Amino acid sequence: MVGVTFVKKQNQSARRKAIADRKKQHAKFIQETLNKWDTSGTGALNFEELRNWLTDITEQKTKPDDGEVKWVQSMANFAKAGLAKERGGEASTVLEASVLPEDFKLAAQAWMSYVDSKEEIDAMFKKFDKDHSAYLDKPQLAELLTALNEGEPVPDAEVDWVLSTSDTLGNGVITPPELSKALSLWYAREPDEGTKLPTIEKPNEKMTTTSVIKVVPSKRANQSSRRKEIVEKKKKHKQFIKDTLDKWDKSGTGALSFEELQNWLSDISAGEKATEDEVHWVQVMAQKEKVLVGTFKKKEDLFDASVLPEDFVAAVEVWMAYKDSKEEIEAMFAKYDTDGSDSLDREQLKSLLKDLNDGVDPEDGEVDWVFTNADQLGNGAITKPELKKALGLWYARDDGDSSGRTASVGGDPIAAAAAAAPPPAAAAAPAAPAAPAKPIKTAAVTLEELKSIKRVNQAARRKDIARKREARSDFIQETLAKWDKSGTGALTFEELKAWLSDNSVGGPATDDEVKWIASLANMDKIKDKAMAASASVLPQDFVAAAKAWMAYKESKDEIEAVFAKFDTDQSGALDKAQLTQLLKKLNDDVAPNDSEVDWVMENADQIGNGQITKPELSKATALWFALVDSDGNEEAAKAAVAAPPKEEAKPAPAAAPAAAPAAAATPQGATTGQPVKATPACGGCSVQ
Repeated sequence: MVGVTFVKKQNQSARRKAIADRKKQHAKFIQETLNKWDTSGTGALNFEELRNWLTDITEQKTKPDDGEVKWVQSMANFAKAGLAKERGGEASTVLEASVLPEDFKLAAQAWMSYVDSKEEIDAMFKKFDKDHSAYLDKPQLAELLTALNEGEPVPDAEVDWVLSTSDTLGNGVITPPELSKALSLWYAREPDEGTKLPTIEKPNEKMTTTSVIKVVPSKRANQSSRRKEIVEKKKKHKQFIKDTLDKWDKSGTGALSFEELQNWLSDISAGEKATEDEVHWVQVMAQKEKVLVGTFKKKEDLFDASVLPEDFVAAVEVWMAYKDSKEEIEAMFAKYDTDGSDSLDREQLKSLLKDLNDGVDPEDGEVDWVFTNADQLGNGAITKPELKKALGLWYARDDGDSSGRTASVGGDPIAAAAAAAPPPAAAAAPAAPAAPAKPIKTAAVTLEELKSIKRVNQAARRKDIARKREARSDFIQETLAKWDKSGTGALTFEELKAWLSDNSVGGPATDDEVKWIASLANMDKIKDKAMAASASVLPQDFVAAAKAWMAYKESKDEIEAVFAKFDTDQSGALDKAQLTQLLKKLNDDVAPNDSEVDWVMENADQIGNGQITKPELSKATALWFALVDSDGNEEAAKAAVAAPPKEEAKPAPAAAPAAAPAAAATPQGATTGQPVKATPACGGCSVQ
């Protein structure tokens, strides 16, 4: 039976004990610090008390000067200052406030990290603080960053960003303790990021506990080299754009019109003239980001617009990738373009996909979806450059999700681009003449590779999916024929109970068990738990219901044993107090917090009756272990429990519901009680 093993329970309990121990140590650290250094008895450390404490905690008893104490204050109060500024308060006042107990650890970390790198910081300051002011102004900081950048001048916006972001004290200059953060920001930031940030921004881990990272020489060398490479790439990019405009922008508009783009593409193709469809396609592909953000309102605007310099690289990339496979595309078109129109209509595309599918007819919804999303020109046909995307969509699409993805055929490239799935990933195509090196984003897998490598596997897979669909359909029809006595096309509460009882060992299904199955089947459609638990179960949810029931029945003996121990009033359900005792036992007799019990109760109570019934116990224990695993992160715990299994078990086409779940063995390691999302089991129900 699937469940959380005793070893895991031991590990989790040990981990929670370790967390509890750390909390105790932290509380002890705070209390000892207050007892020794809070001489004013305010419950916090003022300026002089903070100075004395910082002096004492360093091995060399290094006494901080006024600027250093202010800096530690600002680091400890950084989060509060950001919050104050958001609410319209004065951030500087908060930065200079006494350090509260919850920030002692942060203050100590900042100071110790700074002391560790102080020798290097002082040497750097001595070199660039030429006026001996004990701080660096913007010109001095710019000179320092230029030196770190191997003499390459640093853009003014970057200097502003480093200055404003590392100026924790908010005095417009960089003090010695702030220099460490300035260096860390300089090396960690993205080189192209030039946005000036406010002095006080929302706190985050990088801006607090790790703001004074010591910079090592090897990192300086690597980062400087990387920045030089980026500068060099930018120069090549600019030169490529300039050369292209000089040669092909005959109209002098600073962009390429349709005719100029056609001439440029034809020249890249060794003189073979690009067709109008091909040029229009390059226009769409090169400017697809602008299409997505709504720059063009209709396709005429897109086709009439010139291609701007920033889109030249994208244009040449998609064109070269297309040219690399054009010979194969021509051969395929010759076979399926039976009317010689140089495009494929829907029926011709369907014939092509059928052949790729080993003679199995694709569904109409699938053909429509491929057709619509590959028709980037919006002309109601698949042109030669669009065929590659059509094939990529066919092979890369989710075979199990054809329903609901059907789209109308035709339209225009504006709507098509917004609805289209991303093209499949592929290898880079050959670089265009004079173009800067960059991976080709357009699919570059050859058609021959698609046919020879994927065809057999995909066809077999699609046949298997067709068999599963047929088996699922048979199972649903047979279930309805036998159990839908009311003829409503669904199973009412009593009909569901009869169906589950017929496939039960050890007695008929109880009302709570039937409600639980109904709530799981309806949880995505009906948000109210009580309503979901009493609603009829629709045919599309029969398989999920059967799987949940069979998995629950497999672990029912263990659940019964747990209930016998903790259901002290024999009500058939656990209230909050009883659940607390259960979780405490699972936690090696360490009592859970009240809020933790409330959270488990709320999220495991599937039928909404304020208790944990027997079928809900699996989810309750799974949530508990997930909460421990995530260090108390409730959202992460919920996500872990709701995560679907990697492989879905297949329903068998037998008449009785029991046959369907028989092949649906619970995936190993599953602990959730949500069969719509994952197959349930009593994850860790066993209490030693």
